[in-house]
Amino acid sequence: MRVLGLVSSPTDVKWALLDGTYVSPCLLPMPTKSQRLPINVDEGNVLHGLYRLVCTLLTEQSVGKVSILQASNSQFRSASPRRIKVEAIVQLAIASLDLRVGLVSPQTLRARERKFSTIAGGAPEDILNGSQRFTPKPWRDAVLVAWIGLDES
Repeated sequence: MRVLGLVSSPTDVKWALLDGTYVSPCLLPMPTKSQRLPINVDEGNVLHGLYRLVCTLLTEQSVGKVSILQASNSQFRSASPRRIKVEAIVQLAIASLDLRVGLVSPQTLRARERKFSTIAGGAPEDILNGSQRFTPKPWRDAVLVAWIGLDES
């Protein structure tokens, strides 16, 4: 089953598409790894455009499940209101296509990241990216969030 991993911020959304299983994941090529969200334009239009983009992306890539890095509080302040809106819009797009969705907390992401090499047999960069670093770092998080959404068998 194909799993799309999403990581949002107030300024963009990063994603990665994986196929395979938890033990044997495969990163699939995508035309783009992210979408910038303009700041100085009408937020309603930005969110509506994001909704349409996510629906198109999910349909064209035959995604079966979406894993989202959950917008949560940091130790300094609460999650950005815009990030929460972006997460909600993405969840609406997923629901409109009747797909499965899973929210991954940042704590779960970090705990599973430490176990990746034991489960999959190497570092995420070695197994999924030809031993190259994932850049930028939020894209690496999107890859790991997608991996967490894969079936464990």
